[in-house]
Amino acid sequence: MSKVKLMDCTLRDGGNVMGKGFDAEITDMVLDGLTACGVPIIEFGNAGGIGAYEVAGFTQALTDQEYLDIGKKYLGRGSELGMFLNARRYREKNVDIAKENGLSFLRIGADAGDGDIALTQIADIKKRGMKAYYSLMKAYILSPQELAEEAKKLEAAGLDEVTIMDSAGTMLPEQTAVYVETLKKAVSIPVAFHGHNNLGMSAANALAAYESGADILDCGLMGMARSAGNLATEMCVA
Repeated sequence: MSKVKLMDCTLRDGGNVMGKGFDAEITDMVLDGLTACGVPIIEFGNAGGIGAYEVAGFTQALTDQEYLDIGKKYLGRGSELGMFLNARRYREKNVDIAKENGLSFLRIGADAGDGDIALTQIADIKKRGMKAYYSLMKAYILSPQELAEEAKKLEAAGLDEVTIMDSAGTMLPEQTAVYVETLKKAVSIPVAFHGHNNLGMSAANALAAYESGADILDCGLMGMARSAGNLATEMCVA
């Protein structure tokens, strides 16, 4: 069984428990702890993603630049730092801002089936030398085969990683396993799983995803995230 990586989303998805983002002190403290512990991939910033402060009015958070200025302290510690990017709030200038401030990746998010709107965004991110990650939000609205076809199209556009996102937290382990196995057969890029905990199944689903070949598991400290939360980072490590 292949080695699995963690993507800690505390400082992005977990920001939903604080309005839309954590304050500067907590952001700095958590980035310090996560990078010191060697967490390989860290997503931080506004819960709505880069640009959401201006585009969507998600102002219960710091500005993107304030988050990026804090993040600069932790570049070069061995962790990939990146931000979320809602595909429907896309502004090309935000890709430039991310690049100028040293981010390793932007993770585009769109509902399953809406991948066509992100093809230009993937190209823009790659053109600037960053990794393009992608969240297939509400993955369950497509069949595993349909989701795999979308993942193949995104990979062909240059995508570096694809995440199966159980946005409502209603998937079960058997279902998770089929989705992961189907995508693993369809693409050569890493496949991740992001499970919410609405039915209390986030840990069981993460185990099923891992056993089915998932390369990355999303998690958050104490399970902090939108709604009922995510897989807890400390549980994922254990």
